Amino acid sequence: MAHQLETIRKRAIFIMTRKKGKILHGKTFNIQILENQNLNNLIYVGFTATKRIGKAVKRNKAKRIMRELARKVITKYGKINSYYVLIAKPSIFENSFHSQEIELKNLVS
Repeated sequence: MAHQLETIRKRAIFIMTRKKGKILHGKTFNIQILENQNLNNLIYVGFTATKRIGKAVKRNKAKRIMRELARKVITKYGKINSYYVLIAKPSIFENSFHSQEIELKNLVS
């Protein structure tokens, strides 16, 4: 069942998700998850790519990859009324998109 995705835009929500949520470590990215019953049956997703990834062009590419992964995987397998923050690792450019899709599905499920 496909759910509607919204983007996290406020820094306070990123910080709240980091402090109160749980973190799952993957090979190409980490994901922070926080459930909140006040989200009106929506899924909120945020994306982070630090300077450890590379310069702006690489960080933007990493975010584009993660946005597409979220659109394909989190809409199907994510829990409604939750915040998801995807944090890119440098290995995001080394693995194929299909393997990243499987990894995210395993982390979210």
